Amino acid sequence: MANDFQFFLCLLWKMWHCRNEFLHHRRVMAPASQIHVVADFLEQYQQHNTQQFPFKAPTAPTEPNNETPSGFQLKLSVDAAQNVAANKTGLGFAIYNSHGDLVLTVSSPWNGTHSALLMEAHALSFALSWCQRHNIKLDYIVSDSKTLVDYICNHATHHLLLNRFATNIRSLLSFFPNATFRHISRQENEDAYHLAKYALGLDQEAI
Repeated sequence: MANDFQFFLCLLWKMWHCRNEFLHHRRVMAPASQIHVVADFLEQYQQHNTQQFPFKAPTAPTEPNNETPSGFQLKLSVDAAQNVAANKTGLGFAIYNSHGDLVLTVSSPWNGTHSALLMEAHALSFALSWCQRHNIKLDYIVSDSKTLVDYICNHATHHLLLNRFATNIRSLLSFFPNATFRHISRQENEDAYHLAKYALGLDQEAI
């Protein structure tokens, strides 16, 4: 309830600011962009405040040494891209075997846009749901969004808009009980990124 009220107050402030920008400078910001700006601002504010409390456990990724787990069979790599002008988001994921060979790629378009963090969460939720529906047994899952990985692994709940994706992601991860979930660099995630960019030019899912 407190998070809802904080978001409401921040949104009112942003709407008033945009109103003044229009009256004085004729600058217009789309409603969706206003919501994204407010969500990102509130996320940064809440993360900063959370880090000040000594009783909060420090965040740490699932694999602090950043080494690939030995003996994995199937690795899932996900990413997202968006075209704000076209109001379109591309979701992409790649699955590799233990030798690093690509065994499956999926690109899927979605009408609408998110903030960067929500876009990454949407891509992960989509990929996990797709694999669960097709009975693909993952044991290594990666994302290049460290904020998202830490949020999921530390069972955080302070981000109002992210929670709708986070709850679903945690539920889907329960279908892969032996899987390791960790952060990787963007350079290591190039395949998934290009698949997400490719999805921006599609009208339907491509495998």
